[in-house]
Amino acid sequence: MSEALTSRFLSRGAALVVAVSFVLAGCSEMLSRDDFAARVKDKSDSEVAKLVGKPVTVDTSKPDQVIWIYNSRTFNIEGGNKFDTKTIVVFNKAGSGQLKATDVNFE
Repeated sequence: MSEALTSRFLSRGAALVVAVSFVLAGCSEMLSRDDFAARVKDKSDSEVAKLVGKPVTVDTSKPDQVIWIYNSRTFNIEGGNKFDTKTIVVFNKAGSGQLKATDVNFE
């Protein structure tokens, strides 16, 4: 294989890898703690799923509370943009029985 052809093949491969990375990154948008909390606070579970995606884990062990856990979705601007391992959204049942996001915690 000629050197020019090899170089062209490698640059196309690199471009493909970059493009796939952007597509996959779009599935799990990284947000600052403040932006994530603003998107989910006081929203229903279906609204949260639409706005930030489905969680990795769902805890339904308490009767009036549901906890959604996201992995590596937020970062702490005040902490030097350090990534959070977990982002925890706490839903409580509203008067109508519908789940509403009432708290967001970061670990």
